[in-house]
Amino acid sequence: MSQDQFEYRSFAPNRDIPRLVSLYAAIENTDQEGNQVSEAILTQQLSLPGHDPLKDRWVVDEPGDGSFMIGSALLRAGSQSSSVSANIVVHPDWRHKGVGSGLLSMVKQRALQLGGRSLEIYASAKHPSAQGFLKKHRFTAMGAYTELRLAGDVKLPPVIWPYGYTMKPYSEVNNLTTLTEAMNLAYIPLWGHQEVTKEQMSAWLPDFVPDGIFLVFSEKGRVVGIGRVEASPGRTKKNGMPTGYIDAPGVVPQHRRLDLYRALVLTGIRWLREHGQALIEMESWGDKLEVLKMYRELGFKDSHQMICYQLNLSEGDGKTDSS
Repeated sequence: MSQDQFEYRSFAPNRDIPRLVSLYAAIENTDQEGNQVSEAILTQQLSLPGHDPLKDRWVVDEPGDGSFMIGSALLRAGSQSSSVSANIVVHPDWRHKGVGSGLLSMVKQRALQLGGRSLEIYASAKHPSAQGFLKKHRFTAMGAYTELRLAGDVKLPPVIWPYGYTMKPYSEVNNLTTLTEAMNLAYIPLWGHQEVTKEQMSAWLPDFVPDGIFLVFSEKGRVVGIGRVEASPGRTKKNGMPTGYIDAPGVVPQHRRLDLYRALVLTGIRWLREHGQALIEMESWGDKLEVLKMYRELGFKDSHQMICYQLNLSEGDGKTDSS
């Protein structure tokens, strides 16, 4: 079946939100990714920065049945980047029939109109067909977002800092310049991280827990690593038990070694457990495979992993092959 046989139209919020919920429910029933989407969540997403729901969303109705949605796509322009992010979903019964290719064509055309130079789409590591679709359309894998979970009954080794390194909580350091430097240097050149300014850090700092930010210093007194943790009310509500959050540790390139990563993450785990968190969830953006392997050896289990694929828009003109 060709993509030309489908009608692609702009999103109509009042009409399409309930049907989009049904589409996501059908996808979750097949893919089992743990994604629960409600009308409230979708309504909230309509007001995201860099997104105009009337211009940046498209849907596809089942041929001959306007009440049933078989596909949807959206895009969002970044505020500090020439890259545009997008999402495309297709009902399991209508995959491999050209629906996704047609939606991708709409997304690419709109991204070019917005001045985007590249397009980013995430695909689940559990679903090779989604990755195959993107590779067919000349997307390249750039990095992976991984969410990991650690149960409360997992026994852990002691925290051992490598010789010459010391850790201080930010509540003791209390220096915005040092904190900003750590955030910028510790994740170079890992995918998924952007440079931040002192002004941005100052705006974020009230939402952080100062003694839950761990800064690592070298023998020469230079900041070379960072870890951040917090008790998470949102994750606690979702999981039905006290849940702590770890923003995966970062180490500057010249000092990257597994024992330093290990000491940082163990320090975060210990802090969270001492503050009554029964479950711990960690997000990793672009970490090397050996670092992820070490986290798993400590007892973390993958909750899910999404691979980011990128397309240089200068390679395409908004037209795609049928798929």
